[in-house]
Amino acid sequence: MMRLKDVAVSDGTPTEEDVWEEAPPVSKPQFENTPSNITARVGDSAFLPCTVSNLGDRSVTWMRQRDLHILTAGIFTYSADERFRVVHPDSSKDWTLEIKFATARDSGMYECHVNSDPKISRQVALLVREHSQLDDPAFMGAPTTTTDPTPVVMIEGPAERHIQAGSVLTITCIIRHPLRQAPAHVLWFHGATNIDYDSPRGGISIQTEKFPRKTRSQVMLSNVRDSDSGEYSCSPSDLTPTVITVHVQHGQHHAAVQQGGLSCAPIADPVTHCLLLLLMMMLQRMKTWP
Repeated sequence: MMRLKDVAVSDGTPTEEDVWEEAPPVSKPQFENTPSNITARVGDSAFLPCTVSNLGDRSVTWMRQRDLHILTAGIFTYSADERFRVVHPDSSKDWTLEIKFATARDSGMYECHVNSDPKISRQVALLVREHSQLDDPAFMGAPTTTTDPTPVVMIEGPAERHIQAGSVLTITCIIRHPLRQAPAHVLWFHGATNIDYDSPRGGISIQTEKFPRKTRSQVMLSNVRDSDSGEYSCSPSDLTPTVITVHVQHGQHHAAVQQGGLSCAPIADPVTHCLLLLLMMMLQRMKTWP
């Protein structure tokens, strides 16, 4: 973009001569390189990534392609299905769509939109399968070979999580290992402290399942509080642990279209938010018109 600039003579008086100079370029929003094909297990949370650079004052919207249903806009959920939410840590570029308790029906295409000019979007394909299929190397896209794979330890979801105080924290660890070589045990740690059923904190549940080529361990902490913030590590025997960071926060508002009505959160501009919410509902109803 070009702009005019006045030119002054030696005595400081501007002349009528103008010259063009190059204005500073304006950075446009763009998607960063994240996976576009996601596979999840039935009953687990599915995480669909969307990372946007140079977002500025634009907003990010998630939509389900099969019915053009708007799921989230910004940090707010616009679906009666409470399993959907967006995971957006403060000051981050990540706008991850989380689908809790995924079912096979959730499989399909999802779109992450940015209301820039022109608008941009990217598609993410989700495939939800039973665990027996996920344990099949051919289904996972891995070559079928007699050579045992190197064990992999991973925690589902983003490496940094923000959770509301009083909520239930669920962390799931997946260990992929050679056939019938599951780790003898899987330990969980909060910092350097071992997490166990008998921990003084209380309200802890740990469940570990072993399959031919995969071990799944899940820890759940009820009624999280400030002291639950910090690093959590999944540590299978004889393997390198993997770590995530959890932040427990207070007072984060969440608005949703709930069963039977609208819920408008007390944000800085509630009138604008409620108008936007009503507009979203009208758009959804228009899809059903003949």
